[in-house]
Amino acid sequence: MRGLVYQNYMISKTEFLNLFAGSFWKKIIDETLVPYPSNKKPKKIETLEKLHDDIVHRHYYPGLPREYVVFDKHNCVSRIVPVFDSRENCTYYFCIKQLEQTIAVNRVEGTFGGWSLGNPIRKREEEELEELTPPSPIPQNSYNPFKWSQNWKEFQKRAYLYSKNPNHCFFLKFDIANFYDTINLSLLEDKIRLFTNSKDAFVIDLLFHFLRNWNRRFERYSQKSVGIPQDEVGDCSRILANFYLQDYDAFMKAECNKYGACYLRYSDDQIIMTPSEEVAYEILFEASKELFKINLNINSSKVSSFYSRDEFYKYWAFEIFELLDDPKDVDKVNQGIELYFKWLDGRVYFRHDSVLRRIVSVGLSVVKPHLKYRLMSALYEPKFLIAQDYWLLNKVAQCLPDRTDIFNTLDEQIPKVRFSSFHYTLLKFYKRYRKSGFPETEIIKRIDELTLRLT
Repeated sequence: MRGLVYQNYMISKTEFLNLFAGSFWKKIIDETLVPYPSNKKPKKIETLEKLHDDIVHRHYYPGLPREYVVFDKHNCVSRIVPVFDSRENCTYYFCIKQLEQTIAVNRVEGTFGGWSLGNPIRKREEEELEELTPPSPIPQNSYNPFKWSQNWKEFQKRAYLYSKNPNHCFFLKFDIANFYDTINLSLLEDKIRLFTNSKDAFVIDLLFHFLRNWNRRFERYSQKSVGIPQDEVGDCSRILANFYLQDYDAFMKAECNKYGACYLRYSDDQIIMTPSEEVAYEILFEASKELFKINLNINSSKVSSFYSRDEFYKYWAFEIFELLDDPKDVDKVNQGIELYFKWLDGRVYFRHDSVLRRIVSVGLSVVKPHLKYRLMSALYEPKFLIAQDYWLLNKVAQCLPDRTDIFNTLDEQIPKVRFSSFHYTLLKFYKRYRKSGFPETEIIKRIDELTLRLT
Protein backbone atom coordinates (compact mmCIF):
# COMPACT_ATOMS: atom_id res chain seq x y z
CA MET A 1 0.00 0.00 0.00
CA ARG A 2 1.60 3.28 -1.09
CA GLY A 3 -0.40 5.62 1.10
CA LEU A 4 -3.56 6.49 2.93
CA VAL A 5 -6.64 6.99 0.76
CA TYR A 6 -6.03 9.76 -1.77
CA GLN A 7 -3.07 7.57 -2.83
CA ASN A 8 0.05 9.72 -3.09
CA TYR A 9 -1.06 12.21 -0.44
CA MET A 10 -0.04 10.06 2.52
CA ILE A 11 3.28 9.03 3.96
CA SER A 12 4.45 5.43 3.74
CA LYS A 13 4.47 3.01 6.64
CA THR A 14 8.19 3.55 7.13
CA GLU A 15 7.74 7.33 7.30
CA PHE A 16 4.79 6.83 9.62
CA LEU A 17 6.89 4.75 12.03
CA ASN A 18 9.70 7.30 11.95
CA LEU A 19 7.36 10.05 13.18
CA PHE A 20 7.18 8.55 16.64
CA ALA A 21 10.52 9.08 18.35
CA GLY A 22 11.51 7.15 21.43
CA SER A 23 10.90 10.19 23.65
CA PHE A 24 7.30 10.45 22.42
CA TRP A 25 6.67 6.76 23.06
CA LYS A 26 8.23 7.01 26.52
CA LYS A 27 5.98 9.95 27.34
CA ILE A 28 2.73 8.19 26.49
CA ILE A 29 3.69 4.72 27.79
CA ASP A 30 6.17 5.06 30.65
CA GLU A 31 5.42 8.53 32.00
CA THR A 32 1.63 8.40 31.92
CA LEU A 33 -0.06 9.16 35.24
CA VAL A 34 -2.21 6.05 34.79
CA PRO A 35 0.33 3.25 34.42
CA TYR A 36 -0.18 0.33 32.07
CA PRO A 37 -0.03 -3.09 33.75
CA SER A 38 3.47 -4.45 33.11
CA ASN A 39 2.09 -7.37 31.09
CA LYS A 40 -0.14 -5.14 28.94
CA LYS A 41 2.22 -2.40 27.80
CA PRO A 42 1.74 -1.75 24.08
CA LYS A 43 4.63 -2.77 21.85
CA LYS A 44 5.72 0.17 19.75
CA ILE A 45 6.36 -1.31 16.28
CA GLU A 46 3.47 -3.75 16.48
CA THR A 47 1.06 -1.01 17.61
CA LEU A 48 2.15 1.50 14.96
CA GLU A 49 2.12 -0.97 12.08
CA LYS A 50 -1.39 -2.12 13.00
CA LEU A 51 -2.54 1.49 13.37
CA HIS A 52 -1.15 2.45 9.97
CA ASP A 53 -2.87 -0.53 8.33
CA ASP A 54 -6.18 0.30 10.02
CA ILE A 55 -6.00 3.91 8.84
CA VAL A 56 -5.03 2.88 5.32
CA HIS A 57 -7.96 0.48 5.05
CA ARG A 58 -10.37 2.89 6.80
CA HIS A 59 -10.84 0.54 9.74
CA TYR A 60 -9.69 3.03 12.38
CA TYR A 61 -12.27 4.08 14.96
CA PRO A 62 -11.28 5.95 18.14
CA GLY A 63 -11.03 3.71 21.17
CA LEU A 64 -12.33 4.80 24.55
CA PRO A 65 -9.97 6.60 26.92
CA ARG A 66 -8.23 4.25 29.34
CA GLU A 67 -9.25 6.51 32.20
CA TYR A 68 -10.58 9.94 33.10
CA VAL A 69 -8.42 11.62 35.73
CA VAL A 70 -10.10 14.30 37.86
CA PHE A 71 -7.97 17.38 38.67
CA ASP A 72 -8.72 20.31 40.94
CA LYS A 73 -9.18 23.18 38.50
CA HIS A 74 -9.65 25.73 41.28
CA ASN A 75 -11.80 26.03 44.40
CA CYS A 76 -12.79 22.34 44.24
CA VAL A 77 -14.10 22.63 40.67
CA SER A 78 -13.19 19.51 38.70
CA ARG A 79 -11.28 19.39 35.44
CA ILE A 80 -11.66 16.04 33.69
CA VAL A 81 -8.60 14.84 31.77
CA PRO A 82 -8.96 11.83 29.45
CA VAL A 83 -6.01 9.44 29.33
CA PHE A 84 -5.88 8.02 25.82
CA ASP A 85 -4.58 4.63 24.78
CA SER A 86 -1.44 4.51 22.64
CA ARG A 87 -3.41 4.25 19.36
CA GLU A 88 -5.39 7.40 20.06
CA ASN A 89 -2.35 9.34 21.24
CA CYS A 90 -0.50 8.35 18.07
CA THR A 91 -3.43 9.14 15.78
CA TYR A 92 -3.90 12.61 17.27
CA TYR A 93 -0.17 13.31 17.18
CA PHE A 94 0.11 12.11 13.58
CA CYS A 95 -2.70 14.37 12.37
CA ILE A 96 -1.31 17.48 14.04
CA LYS A 97 2.22 16.68 12.94
CA GLN A 98 1.04 16.48 9.31
CA LEU A 99 -0.91 19.73 9.53
CA GLU A 100 1.22 21.92 11.78
CA GLN A 101 3.29 23.42 8.97
CA THR A 102 0.05 24.78 7.55
CA ILE A 103 -1.93 25.79 10.63
CA ALA A 104 1.03 27.39 12.39
CA VAL A 105 0.78 30.53 10.30
CA ASN A 106 -0.29 34.15 10.64
CA ARG A 107 0.84 34.36 14.23
CA VAL A 108 0.08 37.74 15.77
CA GLU A 109 2.98 39.37 17.63
CA GLY A 110 2.86 38.74 21.36
CA THR A 111 0.73 35.59 21.24
CA PHE A 112 1.83 32.15 22.40
CA GLY A 113 0.43 28.65 22.39
CA GLY A 114 1.44 27.03 19.09
CA TRP A 115 4.82 25.92 20.32
CA SER A 116 4.48 22.12 20.45
CA LEU A 117 5.79 19.36 18.18
CA GLY A 118 8.63 21.45 16.71
CA ASN A 119 6.13 24.02 15.50
CA PRO A 120 7.62 26.71 13.18
CA ILE A 121 6.00 29.42 15.28
CA ARG A 122 8.73 28.85 17.88
CA LYS A 123 11.47 30.34 15.69
CA ARG A 124 9.44 33.47 15.08
CA GLU A 125 8.71 33.89 18.78
CA GLU A 126 12.42 33.53 19.63
CA GLU A 127 13.48 36.02 16.96
CA GLU A 128 10.89 38.51 18.20
CA LEU A 129 12.15 38.19 21.76
CA GLU A 130 15.75 38.78 20.73
CA GLU A 131 14.79 42.20 19.37
CA LEU A 132 13.84 43.33 22.88
CA THR A 133 16.45 44.17 25.50
CA PRO A 134 15.00 44.18 29.02
CA PRO A 135 16.09 47.19 31.12
CA SER A 136 16.60 44.80 34.01
CA PRO A 137 17.60 41.15 33.55
CA ILE A 138 14.81 38.60 33.71
CA PRO A 139 15.55 34.95 34.46
CA GLN A 140 16.37 33.02 31.31
CA ASN A 141 15.81 29.56 32.72
CA SER A 142 12.38 27.99 32.84
CA TYR A 143 10.30 27.57 35.94
CA ASN A 144 10.41 23.81 35.51
CA PRO A 145 11.66 21.28 32.94
CA PHE A 146 8.55 21.27 30.79
CA LYS A 147 8.39 23.12 27.50
CA TRP A 148 5.08 24.82 28.22
CA SER A 149 6.65 26.67 31.12
CA GLN A 150 9.43 27.94 28.86
CA ASN A 151 6.78 29.53 26.68
CA TRP A 152 4.99 30.89 29.71
CA LYS A 153 8.30 32.45 30.70
CA GLU A 154 8.55 34.20 27.35
CA PHE A 155 4.99 35.43 27.78
CA GLN A 156 6.01 36.89 31.15
CA LYS A 157 8.99 38.59 29.55
CA ARG A 158 6.70 40.31 27.09
CA ALA A 159 4.43 41.36 29.94
CA TYR A 160 7.40 42.95 31.69
CA LEU A 161 8.97 44.57 28.64
CA TYR A 162 5.78 46.03 27.17
CA SER A 163 4.59 47.28 30.55
CA LYS A 164 7.65 49.58 30.68
CA ASN A 165 6.00 51.74 28.02
CA PRO A 166 5.09 54.95 29.91
CA ASN A 167 1.82 55.18 27.93
CA HIS A 168 0.60 51.95 29.52
CA CYS A 169 -1.00 53.01 32.79
CA PHE A 170 -3.81 50.49 33.23
CA PHE A 171 -3.67 46.71 32.92
CA LEU A 172 -6.36 44.07 32.50
CA LYS A 173 -5.85 40.32 32.78
CA PHE A 174 -8.62 37.95 31.69
CA ASP A 175 -9.25 34.55 30.20
CA ILE A 176 -11.85 32.57 28.24
CA ALA A 177 -14.48 30.57 30.08
CA ASN A 178 -14.18 26.80 29.52
CA PHE A 179 -11.99 27.46 26.50
CA TYR A 180 -11.20 23.96 25.23
CA ASP A 181 -14.67 22.67 26.06
CA THR A 182 -16.48 25.27 23.94
CA ILE A 183 -14.42 25.29 20.74
CA ASN A 184 -16.85 24.75 17.87
CA LEU A 185 -15.58 21.77 15.84
CA SER A 186 -17.33 22.79 12.62
CA LEU A 187 -15.80 26.27 12.78
CA LEU A 188 -12.40 24.78 13.59
CA GLU A 189 -12.63 22.36 10.69
CA ASP A 190 -13.67 25.13 8.28
CA LYS A 191 -10.72 27.26 9.41
CA ILE A 192 -8.26 24.40 8.90
CA ARG A 193 -9.62 23.49 5.46
CA LEU A 194 -9.38 27.12 4.42
CA PHE A 195 -5.61 27.07 5.04
CA THR A 196 -4.92 23.66 3.52
CA ASN A 197 -5.25 22.03 0.12
CA SER A 198 -6.57 18.78 -1.32
CA LYS A 199 -3.55 16.69 -0.28
CA ASP A 200 -4.43 17.37 3.39
CA ALA A 201 -8.09 16.39 3.04
CA PHE A 202 -7.72 12.85 4.31
CA VAL A 203 -5.70 13.82 7.36
CA ILE A 204 -8.29 16.46 8.21
CA ASP A 205 -11.04 13.85 7.83
CA LEU A 206 -9.14 11.54 10.16
CA LEU A 207 -8.53 14.32 12.70
CA PHE A 208 -12.17 15.28 12.97
CA HIS A 209 -13.26 11.65 12.95
CA PHE A 210 -11.15 11.36 16.10
CA LEU A 211 -12.27 14.66 17.67
CA ARG A 212 -15.95 13.90 17.19
CA ASN A 213 -15.87 10.32 18.46
CA TRP A 214 -13.30 9.92 21.24
CA ASN A 215 -15.74 10.50 24.12
CA ARG A 216 -18.34 7.81 23.39
CA ARG A 217 -18.24 6.49 26.93
CA PHE A 218 -20.32 9.47 28.00
CA GLU A 219 -21.71 10.90 24.77
CA ARG A 220 -22.71 7.49 23.37
CA TYR A 221 -22.87 7.48 19.56
CA SER A 222 -23.76 11.16 19.30
CA GLN A 223 -20.90 12.93 17.58
CA LYS A 224 -19.30 15.79 19.47
CA SER A 225 -19.99 19.21 18.02
CA VAL A 226 -18.02 21.30 20.51
CA GLY A 227 -14.88 20.81 22.53
CA ILE A 228 -11.41 19.41 22.05
CA PRO A 229 -9.88 17.09 24.66
CA GLN A 230 -7.78 18.45 27.49
CA ASP A 231 -5.87 15.21 27.44
CA GLU A 232 -2.96 14.12 29.57
CA VAL A 233 -0.25 15.20 27.11
CA GLY A 234 -2.12 18.21 25.75
CA ASP A 235 0.28 19.35 23.03
CA CYS A 236 -2.01 18.57 20.09
CA SER A 237 -5.05 20.30 21.55
CA ARG A 238 -2.94 23.31 22.45
CA ILE A 239 -1.91 23.80 18.82
CA LEU A 240 -5.51 23.53 17.64
CA ALA A 241 -6.74 25.92 20.31
CA ASN A 242 -4.08 28.45 19.41
CA PHE A 243 -4.98 28.21 15.72
CA TYR A 244 -8.67 28.68 16.54
CA LEU A 245 -7.91 32.08 18.09
CA GLN A 246 -5.71 33.52 15.36
CA ASP A 247 -8.45 35.58 13.67
CA TYR A 248 -9.43 36.86 17.11
CA ASP A 249 -5.77 37.72 17.77
CA ALA A 250 -5.60 39.80 14.61
CA PHE A 251 -8.76 41.64 15.65
CA MET A 252 -7.41 42.30 19.16
CA LYS A 253 -4.06 43.49 17.86
CA ALA A 254 -5.76 45.95 15.51
CA GLU A 255 -8.17 47.09 18.22
CA CYS A 256 -5.33 47.75 20.66
CA ASN A 257 -3.30 49.57 18.01
CA LYS A 258 -6.20 52.02 17.56
CA TYR A 259 -5.82 53.13 21.16
CA GLY A 260 -2.05 52.87 21.56
CA ALA A 261 -2.58 49.78 23.71
CA CYS A 262 -0.83 46.41 23.86
CA TYR A 263 -2.24 42.87 23.56
CA LEU A 264 -0.62 39.67 24.87
CA ARG A 265 -2.00 36.13 24.97
CA TYR A 266 -0.76 32.77 26.17
CA SER A 267 -3.32 30.05 25.45
CA ASP A 268 -6.50 31.68 26.80
CA ASP A 269 -4.73 33.94 29.34
CA GLN A 270 -4.78 37.48 27.98
CA ILE A 271 -3.40 40.86 28.99
CA ILE A 272 -4.19 44.28 27.61
CA MET A 273 -2.16 47.35 28.59
CA THR A 274 -3.80 50.67 27.92
CA PRO A 275 -3.47 54.42 28.50
CA SER A 276 -6.57 54.44 30.72
CA GLU A 277 -9.21 52.35 32.46
CA GLU A 278 -11.85 53.60 30.03
CA VAL A 279 -9.89 52.36 27.01
CA ALA A 280 -9.23 48.99 28.67
CA TYR A 281 -12.90 48.28 29.23
CA GLU A 282 -13.80 49.48 25.75
CA ILE A 283 -11.38 46.93 24.29
CA LEU A 284 -12.67 44.24 26.67
CA PHE A 285 -16.22 44.94 25.49
CA GLU A 286 -15.18 44.54 21.86
CA ALA A 287 -13.23 41.38 22.72
CA SER A 288 -16.33 39.77 24.22
CA LYS A 289 -18.32 40.47 21.05
CA GLU A 290 -15.57 39.05 18.83
CA LEU A 291 -15.27 35.90 20.93
CA PHE A 292 -19.03 35.35 20.75
CA LYS A 293 -18.69 34.97 16.97
CA ILE A 294 -16.66 31.79 17.53
CA ASN A 295 -18.75 30.38 20.37
CA LEU A 296 -16.49 31.64 23.17
CA ASN A 297 -17.00 33.92 26.17
CA ILE A 298 -14.81 35.81 28.60
CA ASN A 299 -14.71 34.38 32.11
CA SER A 300 -16.17 37.37 33.95
CA SER A 301 -15.04 36.07 37.35
CA LYS A 302 -11.40 36.16 36.26
CA VAL A 303 -11.09 39.70 34.98
CA SER A 304 -8.34 41.29 37.09
CA SER A 305 -7.66 45.03 37.08
CA PHE A 306 -4.31 46.63 37.91
CA TYR A 307 -4.50 50.36 38.40
CA SER A 308 -0.75 50.92 38.50
CA ARG A 309 2.44 49.46 37.06
CA ASP A 310 3.53 48.57 40.60
CA GLU A 311 0.41 46.44 41.17
CA PHE A 312 0.99 44.72 37.85
CA TYR A 313 4.66 44.03 38.65
CA LYS A 314 3.81 42.62 42.04
CA TYR A 315 1.16 40.31 40.61
CA TRP A 316 3.74 38.77 38.28
CA ALA A 317 6.35 38.85 41.06
CA PHE A 318 9.00 40.09 38.63
CA GLU A 319 11.20 41.32 41.48
CA ILE A 320 11.15 37.98 43.29
CA PHE A 321 11.79 35.92 40.17
CA GLU A 322 14.76 38.11 39.32
CA LEU A 323 16.24 37.46 42.76
CA LEU A 324 15.71 33.72 42.25
CA ASP A 325 17.35 33.81 38.83
CA ASP A 326 20.72 32.26 39.66
CA PRO A 327 20.63 29.31 42.14
CA LYS A 328 24.36 29.83 42.77
CA ASP A 329 23.79 33.36 44.07
CA VAL A 330 22.80 32.27 47.57
CA ASP A 331 22.38 35.79 48.94
CA LYS A 332 19.96 36.86 46.21
CA VAL A 333 18.00 33.61 46.45
CA ASN A 334 17.48 34.15 50.16
CA GLN A 335 16.53 37.79 49.55
CA GLY A 336 13.89 36.49 47.13
CA ILE A 337 12.53 34.08 49.72
CA GLU A 338 12.45 36.80 52.36
CA LEU A 339 10.55 39.06 49.96
CA TYR A 340 8.13 36.20 49.23
CA PHE A 341 7.24 35.92 52.91
CA LYS A 342 7.14 39.71 53.34
CA TRP A 343 4.55 39.94 50.57
CA LEU A 344 2.56 37.07 52.02
CA ASP A 345 2.49 38.75 55.43
CA GLY A 346 1.55 42.05 53.82
CA ARG A 347 -1.30 40.40 51.87
CA VAL A 348 0.17 41.51 48.55
CA TYR A 349 -1.77 40.14 45.55
CA PHE A 350 0.72 38.02 43.60
CA ARG A 351 1.16 34.55 42.08
CA HIS A 352 2.50 33.02 45.28
CA ASP A 353 2.10 29.37 44.28
CA SER A 354 4.22 29.94 41.16
CA VAL A 355 6.88 31.64 43.27
CA LEU A 356 6.90 28.75 45.73
CA ARG A 357 7.40 26.28 42.88
CA ARG A 358 10.32 28.38 41.63
CA ILE A 359 11.88 28.36 45.09
CA VAL A 360 11.65 24.57 45.12
CA SER A 361 13.28 24.37 41.68
CA VAL A 362 16.21 26.50 42.94
CA GLY A 363 16.79 23.93 45.68
CA LEU A 364 16.16 24.02 49.40
CA SER A 365 19.81 23.35 50.27
CA VAL A 366 20.73 27.02 49.74
CA VAL A 367 17.99 28.36 52.01
CA LYS A 368 19.14 29.95 55.28
CA PRO A 369 18.00 28.16 58.46
CA HIS A 370 15.68 30.92 59.70
CA LEU A 371 13.79 30.78 56.36
CA LYS A 372 13.93 27.03 55.86
CA TYR A 373 11.60 26.19 58.75
CA ARG A 374 8.90 28.53 57.48
CA LEU A 375 9.43 27.40 53.91
CA MET A 376 8.93 23.76 54.86
CA SER A 377 5.73 24.73 56.68
CA ALA A 378 4.48 26.34 53.47
CA LEU A 379 5.41 23.29 51.40
CA TYR A 380 3.71 20.93 53.84
CA GLU A 381 0.49 22.92 53.81
CA PRO A 382 -2.07 20.34 52.57
CA LYS A 383 -3.96 22.83 50.39
CA PHE A 384 -0.75 23.53 48.46
CA LEU A 385 0.66 20.02 48.52
CA ILE A 386 -2.35 18.15 47.15
CA ALA A 387 -2.53 20.42 44.09
CA GLN A 388 1.06 19.76 43.01
CA ASP A 389 2.40 17.38 40.40
CA TYR A 390 4.97 14.61 40.58
CA TRP A 391 7.74 17.01 39.56
CA LEU A 392 7.32 19.18 42.65
CA LEU A 393 6.98 16.26 45.07
CA ASN A 394 10.09 14.77 43.53
CA LYS A 395 12.07 18.02 43.93
CA VAL A 396 11.02 18.38 47.57
CA ALA A 397 11.85 14.76 48.38
CA GLN A 398 15.33 15.13 46.90
CA CYS A 399 16.07 17.92 49.37
CA LEU A 400 14.91 16.10 52.50
CA PRO A 401 17.26 13.89 54.53
CA ASP A 402 14.22 12.61 56.44
CA ARG A 403 10.94 12.30 54.54
CA THR A 404 8.81 11.05 57.42
CA ASP A 405 6.91 14.32 57.89
CA ILE A 406 5.97 14.73 54.24
CA PHE A 407 4.92 11.06 54.05
CA ASN A 408 2.68 11.52 57.10
CA THR A 409 1.13 14.70 55.70
CA LEU A 410 0.39 13.01 52.37
CA ASP A 411 -0.98 9.87 54.04
CA GLU A 412 -3.48 11.99 55.96
CA GLN A 413 -4.88 13.38 52.70
CA ILE A 414 -5.75 10.01 51.14
CA PRO A 415 -9.28 9.72 52.62
CA LYS A 416 -9.91 13.47 52.29
CA VAL A 417 -8.95 14.40 48.71
CA ARG A 418 -11.66 13.92 46.05
CA PHE A 419 -9.42 14.40 43.02
CA SER A 420 -8.00 11.23 41.53
CA SER A 421 -5.03 13.17 40.08
CA PHE A 422 -3.62 13.50 43.60
CA HIS A 423 -3.87 9.77 44.24
CA TYR A 424 -2.31 8.78 40.92
CA THR A 425 0.53 11.24 41.60
CA LEU A 426 0.94 9.94 45.13
CA LEU A 427 1.11 6.35 43.93
CA LYS A 428 3.86 7.24 41.44
CA PHE A 429 5.74 9.24 44.08
CA TYR A 430 5.56 6.53 46.74
CA LYS A 431 6.71 3.80 44.37
CA ARG A 432 9.93 5.76 43.95
CA TYR A 433 10.55 7.01 47.47
CA ARG A 434 8.89 4.51 49.81
CA LYS A 435 9.35 1.37 47.72
CA SER A 436 7.33 -0.84 50.08
CA GLY A 437 5.37 -0.40 53.27
CA PHE A 438 3.23 2.46 51.95
CA PRO A 439 -0.58 2.34 51.83
CA GLU A 440 -0.75 1.17 48.21
CA THR A 441 -3.98 -0.80 48.67
CA GLU A 442 -5.68 2.19 50.30
CA ILE A 443 -4.63 4.51 47.46
CA ILE A 444 -5.79 2.09 44.76
CA LYS A 445 -9.12 1.64 46.57
CA ARG A 446 -9.53 5.41 46.79
CA ILE A 447 -8.80 5.78 43.06
CA ASP A 448 -11.47 3.18 42.32
CA GLU A 449 -13.98 5.08 44.49
CA LEU A 450 -13.24 8.29 42.61
CA THR A 451 -13.29 6.82 39.09
CA LEU A 452 -15.64 8.63 36.72
CA ARG A 453 -18.42 6.22 35.76
CA LEU A 454 -21.71 6.23 33.96
CA THR A 455 -24.64 6.51 36.36
